[in-house]
Amino acid sequence: MKSTQQLVDAARSGDRSAYGELVRRYERAVIATGWSMLGDFHAAQDLAQDTFVAAYRQLATLRGSASYGAWVLRIAQRKALRLRKQLAQNRPANDFMDGFAAASDSATSELREELMRAVGQLPEHERIVVVLRHLDGHTVEAVSRITGRGVGTVTKQLSRAMQRLRHLTRKVSS
Repeated sequence: MKSTQQLVDAARSGDRSAYGELVRRYERAVIATGWSMLGDFHAAQDLAQDTFVAAYRQLATLRGSASYGAWVLRIAQRKALRLRKQLAQNRPANDFMDGFAAASDSATSELREELMRAVGQLPEHERIVVVLRHLDGHTVEAVSRITGRGVGTVTKQLSRAMQRLRHLTRKVSS
């Protein structure tokens, strides 16, 4: 498996499949960022697509290929802030899970939905590390590199997030 730095270098040289792998690695984190800021799953998916197109076009401006994850998340956050303003003008805010429920297939279990609702209630910084670690399967060290946070910080955020999730899922189950 190629490192992020190797993929960025290859993408800069015109290797589109390398950039496709970067998109696959960071797509969930970008969608989670958009989802947390917009509260709309479909808007978050659109945001992710726009983010990766913009990142591809700006790839030459990235300093330090290994920081791609943190860089693409910052692009997503800036785009989400602009889109949130536009959405607020056009329609009322949706419940966090409305888009997810609509996009999910009928086989999605109630437990998964409950857990995703709980993840949606986490503070943004915890939500991002949970998605990267537990949904995308990145190691703590990789989450640290992607987010630009120290390993100790990521570990503490994961620990706090897991405590909150246990509490939130008990509340919902009761």
